[in-house]
Amino acid sequence: MIGKATRKSSGQFRLRTTLVVPFVLQIITAVGLVGWIVYRSAQQSVNEVASQLRTELTSRITERLETYVSLPKAINRLNATALAQGDIDVSNPRGHYHFWQQLQLYETLSFVYCGDEQSGFLGARRLSEQDRTEIVLQFSNADTNFIRQGFVLDDRGNRTVPRGRFDKPFDPRVRPWYQAAKTAGGEAWSDIYLAFSTLFPTITASFPVYDPASNALIGVCGTDLFLPQELSMFLRNLKIGQTGTAFIMERSGRLVATSSEEAMVVGEGEASERLLATASPNATIRTTAEQLNRHFRQLNDIQSVQQLDFNLNRERQYVQVFPFQDGNLDWLVVLTIPESDFMGQIHAGRRNALWLSLGALAAAIAIGIFTSRWVAKPIQRVSQASDKLAQGELNQQVEPGLITEIDTLASSFNSMAKQLEESFAALRQSEATNRAIVTAIPDLMIRAKGDGTYLDIVGSDRLRGVHGVRRFNPGNTVQESLPPDLAELRMHYIQKALATGELQVYEQRLTMDGQAQDEEVRILVLGDNEILIMVRDITDRKQAEEALRIAEENYRSIFENALEGIFQSTPDGRYINVNPALAKIYGYDSPGEMLESVTDIGKQLYVDPEKRAEFRALLAAQDTVKDFEYRCYCKDGSIIWTQVDARAVKDNSGQILYYEGIVQDITERKRREDELKRQLEELRIEIDQNKREKEVAMLTESTYFQEVQQEMADMNLDEFWS
Repeated sequence: MIGKATRKSSGQFRLRTTLVVPFVLQIITAVGLVGWIVYRSAQQSVNEVASQLRTELTSRITERLETYVSLPKAINRLNATALAQGDIDVSNPRGHYHFWQQLQLYETLSFVYCGDEQSGFLGARRLSEQDRTEIVLQFSNADTNFIRQGFVLDDRGNRTVPRGRFDKPFDPRVRPWYQAAKTAGGEAWSDIYLAFSTLFPTITASFPVYDPASNALIGVCGTDLFLPQELSMFLRNLKIGQTGTAFIMERSGRLVATSSEEAMVVGEGEASERLLATASPNATIRTTAEQLNRHFRQLNDIQSVQQLDFNLNRERQYVQVFPFQDGNLDWLVVLTIPESDFMGQIHAGRRNALWLSLGALAAAIAIGIFTSRWVAKPIQRVSQASDKLAQGELNQQVEPGLITEIDTLASSFNSMAKQLEESFAALRQSEATNRAIVTAIPDLMIRAKGDGTYLDIVGSDRLRGVHGVRRFNPGNTVQESLPPDLAELRMHYIQKALATGELQVYEQRLTMDGQAQDEEVRILVLGDNEILIMVRDITDRKQAEEALRIAEENYRSIFENALEGIFQSTPDGRYINVNPALAKIYGYDSPGEMLESVTDIGKQLYVDPEKRAEFRALLAAQDTVKDFEYRCYCKDGSIIWTQVDARAVKDNSGQILYYEGIVQDITERKRREDELKRQLEELRIEIDQNKREKEVAMLTESTYFQEVQQEMADMNLDEFWS
């Protein structure tokens, strides 16, 4: 028994120390580890965030560019169709309404036009002056000596006042946009050029138009895009971190669009030219372009998304460059994001996390010390009570505490003695009840090891006697009175159950004192090398199954060999089962052929469909039909007479499950009845004829008839009629 000594061994700790020290060590370790992880992963987080931001911005820019370049090509196809069909006539200006309407719908378009092989030109352009925007019609042809004429179009697309002066003849056939489409034989983009009126970097999408009949070139339709007007504005409005920069350049290095306000064109008039990215007044664009030239041998080597880093003014810059291509259009889109856009928040978050961690550490240590004292005291009282309970002193009372769990534990100790006594008593009663239940079961249950050693036997006393195990001493191997083959079979299934872990079920037959007994044996694995063998007497069931089998065979014999046709059919007119006699009546070679062929009895067999309805109505009303006669079709199409006796088989709720009955071929009987009727009719006619002949003979032989006949013979007819 455990004594009441309070002296601690050298390897033990107080509960208060055990609660406080690990708790404080965990907090210190967690705070230090979190701080170290935050410090080490800060740069990685920046890289991941920068990469995600660059990827997201790349997707947005790519989507905008695809939309930006797809619109001019769609407009060109519409205008080319109109030009080929004659809705637009360049040489005899007509159809400018198409161009005016397109500029009204799409503000990104600056100039829409078509030129033909006769040097004619027709188009409409958008002109912005101060706060006013106008759409101007321009055209030239042989009537104007190929000098372009300009007119302002009103809000309905009609010509109004002239606009613009042009002194030189204009031939669209020599323009780059015309030559590009003509050479490509399809959609083409021109090189970027400076529009002579605005000096804006401009690009033209052009599309050739062919005669549908001769396939000869009619002309070319084009659409101008002012790049700064749309792309640069989009890049400026795109939020690229806090101070990020985006720009687009050609493979040659010349700028196409930027997110900065700096100009992309230097010089004036004809001396104007587009800037190289390396000559941009924006330091970020210029330095990024220089880094790309250093990193890659040439810009044409960039064929996929590339990411690189460099330092600008001792600050790290994250760069992503990706190609954008559309036909012969080949640009590079570049994003540059400074590290400070991300690190400011990360540094502030790291400082806040450090101070919060230190504060949490101090608070956790103080709370841990207080909590350990508060928790340890009631637990100590419970520990002392449990020590006495272990020594057999069941009458223990522990004062309740403020902690719910400890209060519950104290209440459990206070009622432990009584509960233990009641539990032991209930356990003994439960064991006796369970054994009584098991004993009442008519099966024999044997708990055994895998080698055949019996551990326990309960169940049917009769089966115990049959198996020779009426007397049993636990732990001893029992020699049953099973024949060697059945004993070997049982061991086979025992080993199989142990190997697979699955329930094994088999049947065996014993012969005891000349009496055969059938048994079902179930073997279930209980645990490691332990099994449960359940033996059930199934002799009565086997005898019943055998009697049922014999009855079914007798019924099958009657069914197969009956001279009358026997059937079962569904109410909707499909046979469930037919015997050979029925198949023979209807001219089928076998019942299977008839079942497969006849899918609608009313339509396929009944000559008079109304008889089928009458048959079903009789069965629904009175459940049985006797001597019901009807004509039916055979397999070969011939018609026979049949007579059926049938009944409706119903379920417990009164619903008809199927019809079953007997069918006889009464064709011969019907033929004999018809023949007898005919003979009776002929006999009646013959009898009536003989009767009339006798009546005539009696009349002619009478005295009166003789006298009349004599008078008629003596009469002179000429005198009579005169």
